[in-house]
Amino acid sequence: MTGGYKQMLSDLLYRLRALFQRKTVDAELDDELDFHFERQVEKYVQAGLTREEAKRRTRLKFGGPTQVADECREARGVRFIETSWQDLRYGLRMLRKSPGFTLVAVLTLALGIGANTAIFSVVNPILFRPLPFRDPARLVTVLENKASQHLEWLFATQISYVEWQRRATAFESIAAYHGCGYRMPGEGEPHLLQGTCVSSTFFPMLGVQPVLGHLWSAEQDMPGRDHVAVVSYALWQQQFGGDQNVIGKSIVRTGDSENFIIIGVLPPDFQFVEDDISVWTPPNINTAAPARFHDLFVFARLKPGITLAQAQSSMDGLARQMESEFPKSNTGWGVTVQPMQKYYSNLSNTRTTLLVLLGAVGALLLIASANVANLLLARATARRPEITVRVALGASRWRLLRQLLTESLLLGLLGGAAGFLLAWAAFGSLIAMAPRMATFQPHAIRIDYQVLLFSLAASLGVSILFGLAPALRVSRKDSSDLLRQAGRGFRGGVRDRIARNVLVVSEVGLALCLMIGSALLVESLRNLQKDPLGFAPDHVLTMSMCCLDPAHFPAQPQITAFYRQLYDRLESLPGVEAASTTTSLPLRGFDGGGSPFLIQGRPIPAAGSEILSDSRLVGPSYFSTMKIPLLRGRTFTAQDDEAHAPVALINQAMVERFFPGENPLGQQVQQMNTPPFGRWLTVVGVAANSRDRGLGKETRPTIYITELQNSFGGAVILVRTKSDPLQMAESVRGVVRSMKSDLFLGRVSTLEERLSESLSPQRFSVTLVSLFTVLALGLALVGVYGVMAYMVAQRTHEIGIRMALGAQPRDMLKLVVGQGLRLALAGVAIGLVGALAATRLMTSLLFGISAHDPRTAICVCAVLTTVTLLACYIPARRAMRVDPMVALRYE
Repeated sequence: MTGGYKQMLSDLLYRLRALFQRKTVDAELDDELDFHFERQVEKYVQAGLTREEAKRRTRLKFGGPTQVADECREARGVRFIETSWQDLRYGLRMLRKSPGFTLVAVLTLALGIGANTAIFSVVNPILFRPLPFRDPARLVTVLENKASQHLEWLFATQISYVEWQRRATAFESIAAYHGCGYRMPGEGEPHLLQGTCVSSTFFPMLGVQPVLGHLWSAEQDMPGRDHVAVVSYALWQQQFGGDQNVIGKSIVRTGDSENFIIIGVLPPDFQFVEDDISVWTPPNINTAAPARFHDLFVFARLKPGITLAQAQSSMDGLARQMESEFPKSNTGWGVTVQPMQKYYSNLSNTRTTLLVLLGAVGALLLIASANVANLLLARATARRPEITVRVALGASRWRLLRQLLTESLLLGLLGGAAGFLLAWAAFGSLIAMAPRMATFQPHAIRIDYQVLLFSLAASLGVSILFGLAPALRVSRKDSSDLLRQAGRGFRGGVRDRIARNVLVVSEVGLALCLMIGSALLVESLRNLQKDPLGFAPDHVLTMSMCCLDPAHFPAQPQITAFYRQLYDRLESLPGVEAASTTTSLPLRGFDGGGSPFLIQGRPIPAAGSEILSDSRLVGPSYFSTMKIPLLRGRTFTAQDDEAHAPVALINQAMVERFFPGENPLGQQVQQMNTPPFGRWLTVVGVAANSRDRGLGKETRPTIYITELQNSFGGAVILVRTKSDPLQMAESVRGVVRSMKSDLFLGRVSTLEERLSESLSPQRFSVTLVSLFTVLALGLALVGVYGVMAYMVAQRTHEIGIRMALGAQPRDMLKLVVGQGLRLALAGVAIGLVGALAATRLMTSLLFGISAHDPRTAICVCAVLTTVTLLACYIPARRAMRVDPMVALRYE
C-alpha cells in the first residue's frame, strides 16, 4: 500500500511538473526518459533488489535509449490528446458559463462568415473554379482588336480564323463557333432551339466525347458538305425520350429551312457558357466571305510549355504578317490572347463586380473579427485571477496559449456553422436577385462541398485571427506582473487599452471604406436611372419573332408584303397606338465596334482607319412607337419599299461627328456590311439620340434603315398600347399566327421590364454592398460602444475621484466623448487612405461620378463621425451619473 501510494504520488508530481513548467521539446523528452527509468528502478528496489541491480535490469528491460525514447514519445502523444480533450471540455464549459458573451460573439461571426460564404458560392464557379474541360489552364480566347478605334476585342473574320489555323505555331489546336438557330420539324407550335455552329476541333479540344453516335470530321467544316448535328443530352431526353434510334433523325435550321441529320448525343454534364444550347453543327466556313464580317468566336489550346505571353507575342507577329499580306482587311487589326475563363468573367464588368463584393464581405469579416477580439480582450482581463493561479502553479505560456486558442476555435467553429446555415438560407434570395452572369458552369452556382470547405477555412482563419492577439497578450504575463495587477483589481494595462483602441480604429476605418464605396455605387445607380433614354419605355410590348424561311419568302418583295400587312393588322387592334419592328432592342448592352460606312463625295478612308457607325433595321413607325423625337426631315413611310430609292435616317450623334455645320439631309451613305453591298442610302431625316447601347453607354453614330427595303428573317415586334401592354400579348400573338403559323414567337415582355433588367447588375451590386455596409457600420458602432462602455466601467473609481474633487457631469461627458471622437477621427483618417486605393477598382462600375468624389467622402466622414459620437453618448451618460460615494468604494 505504501509503495503504491508513493508511486501514485511520484506520477502526480511528475505530471504536474511536466504540465506547468516551461521546457523545450528536447528537455521534456529527457525528463520523460529519466522519469520512466527511475520509475522502473523503484519497482525493482521495492521488489528487494539493490539499486545497482535494479538499474542494470532496467537498462536490459528498456532495450536501450531508442526504445525508451519511442515509448516516451508515444506516451507524450497520448497525453497531448488527453490534454487537448480537457482543453476542449473546459472551453465548452467556459462558453456555457457566459451565454451572453457566447451568443454575441457567435452571431457577430455568423454575419461575417455567412456573408462571405454566400458571395463565395457565386464567385467560385465564375472566377476561381477551373473550367470543366480537359487541361483548362491551356485554354485561351483568340480575338481581334483595333487600337485606332479603341476596340479591345472583337470576334474574328473567317479569313483570319483560316489563316490562324494554318500559321499559328503557339497553339496545339484552334476552334471557332458562332450562334445559329434551329427548330424541331413537324406541325404544331414551333419550338425554337438554341444552337451553335462549331468547328470539328471544338469537342476534341475540350476533351468531350459523345455518349451516343460520333462527331463530324474536319472535311465537314467546309461548304457543301453533309449537314450533320450533335444534340445535347437534355434535348435527347426531352424531345426524343432518350430513344437510342435518334441517330439519323433531323433538325431544321431557321432562316433557310435546311435539314441537319443527328449523328451524336453529347454527355449530360457538358455545358459551354450557355446552359440552353441544344444543337451543335459545323460552322460552314467560307473563305470567300467578305473579310469585314467579324462573326467568329475563336479559342485555342496552348501547346505544352508555351506561356500566355509567348502566345501573345507569336500572334502579334502573325498579325503584322497578315496586315502586310491583306492590307484591305487587316490593316490596324491586332490579336488579343487571354485565358478563356478571364474573358468571360470580364464581360459586362462581371469580374469587377464580384471582386468588389468579395472586398466588401472581406471587410465585413475583418470588422466582425475585430469586434470578437475586443470581446476576448475584455474577457481575458476579467479572467486574470484564473491566469494568475495557473501561472503561479507553473503553467507554461504554450499551455495557456493552447487553452485560450481552443476557446477561440470553438467560437469560430460555432460562428462558422451558424454562418453557413445563414448563407444556405439566404442563397435562394441571392440567386433570384443576381443578374445572369457568363459562366461555363451555370448550374455550379450552388452551395456545395467547396463552399462548405471555404466556410470551414474561414471559421478556422478568423478563430486564429481574433484569438491569437488576446491569447498572446494574456499568456505573456508572468506571475509577479499578474499579482501586481491583481492588487489593482485587474483593470488591464496600457497595452490592453492600446490594443482595444487599435481594433476600434480599424473597425471605423474599414466601415468608412465600405460606406464610401456604397455611396458611390448608390449615386452611380441614381445617375443611370436619371440618364436620358431618348425614348419612352412605358406602354410598349416587345415580342421576338423568328424566322421567315426562304422557301416562302424568296426575295425582298415577299418580305416587304409580310411586314406591311403585319403593321396594318397590329395597328388595327383596339388599344394599339402604333406598331413597328426592329432587329435589335435598345438597352442591349452591346459594346462592339460598329460597322464601317462611306460618305459619298468624301475620300475613301485608308485601310485601318475606317469610320464606324451602328446600324439598325426598323419598321416605318419605329420612331413614333418609341417616341424618339424627329429633329429634321421626315421619318420612314410605307412607300419606302424595295421599289423606291433607298433611304436612311441618322441620329444627332452622327450629325455632330460627321456633318458638323452641314445640312445632313440629302447626304448619301453606304453601309459596307449590310447587303446588298454597294448601295447608297439617301439621308431623309435626323432623329434624336437614344441610349441604344444601354444606359450609361456612349451614344454612337447610328444609321437607321427601313425593313421594307432590307429585311432579315427575324425581328422584335414593338407595340405601343393605351393600357397595360401585357394584356395585348395574346392579341399580338394571334395576329402573327394568323399570318404564318410556323413562326416562332419568343419572349414577351414590356420595354420597362427590359430597362429594369439592363440595370440588374448595378442594382445587384448596390443592394449587396449597401447591405454589407449597414452590417459593417452596425458592428463598428457596437465595437465603439463596447470599448467606451468598458472604459467607463474600468475608470469608475477614477471618475468618482474626479467628481468628488469638483468635476461636473459635463466634464465627464467631454472626457468620454472626447476619447471616442479621437478614435473616430483616427479611423476616418485611415479609412480615407484605404478608400482612395480601394475605390480605384470600382471605376468601371461608376457612371456620372468620380471614384474620388470629394463631396461623397466629406458627407460619409461627417455621417460616420456623428454616428460614432452617438455610440459614445450612452457610456458618457453613464459616467455623468456616477455617484462619487459609490465610486470611491468601487473596486
